[in-house]
Amino acid sequence: LIKVDKDLPLNVVALVSCGVATGWGSATKRADVQPGDTVVVIGIGGIGINAVQGARMAGAKRVIAIDPIEFKREKAMELGATHTFASMDEALAPVMEMTWGQMADKVIMTMGVGDGGVLGEAMALTAKRGRVVVTNIHPAMETKGAGISLLDLTLMEKQLVGSLFGSGNPRADIPKLLGLWREGKFDLEGLITRTYPLEGINQGYEDMRNGKNIRGVLVYE
Repeated sequence: LIKVDKDLPLNVVALVSCGVATGWGSATKRADVQPGDTVVVIGIGGIGINAVQGARMAGAKRVIAIDPIEFKREKAMELGATHTFASMDEALAPVMEMTWGQMADKVIMTMGVGDGGVLGEAMALTAKRGRVVVTNIHPAMETKGAGISLLDLTLMEKQLVGSLFGSGNPRADIPKLLGLWREGKFDLEGLITRTYPLEGINQGYEDMRNGKNIRGVLVYE
């Protein structure tokens, strides 16, 4: 349990316990985004959208959001992305052009369910000595099929790392994020696409699966 100020609205507080802190920490802590970095975020849901916000707050020069759903790409632009693409393949040539061939300093994986088969594409987007952060959860039995070039990993000194809860500390990070919201530096209300009564919970799950929400919130009347 994390104690927060009594006057904070619960619809905002409800967001920070997982997706917000995980996405923000994936960018600011595990990816260690630095001012001037080029950052790619793959998957713009409740975690990815906050990796976008975190990268922007950390001073990234470019924040490139990748998602097949147009609504999510539009939302990413509202919350700090500078460029969006529907797929990693679509993003590859533009990222190469905009960075003069250096590619992205940090690539953050925040898809709904991880897929080892696309890690090779993520590594291709990554610069020499760049870092790929795997935040999305993979199936427990997935132990093969990560299609990455191990020669590229060695010769280009790229890093492939995991991150749980944004590699953060809930007792420190949750009050910090709520404080940033109070100061107008972090958008939490903008994450809420729809609210649902308790009896609408199944509709909320369906909307989430269909990519209609960034965040859906249950409201108890």
